[in-house]
Amino acid sequence: MNHDSLTDFERTSLDRLKLAADILLGEGEVIHDALTVELTIFRERVERALLLPIRPSKDSRTAPATT
Repeated sequence: MNHDSLTDFERTSLDRLKLAADILLGEGEVIHDALTVELTIFRERVERALLLPIRPSKDSRTAPATT
């Protein structure tokens, strides 16, 4: 597995995880400080992963070209 790029599925999943972290972090004092720190680190890692280029899925590489 190449870790230098993402499939569309991986990108969509990471986008959703980032959104969930953003929502939880926006709740303010509902969550504890330790969880806030962990969520912030998690969100930063997801944002970094989202900067990776999209790699074609196996299906798109083997599918015949249509004109």
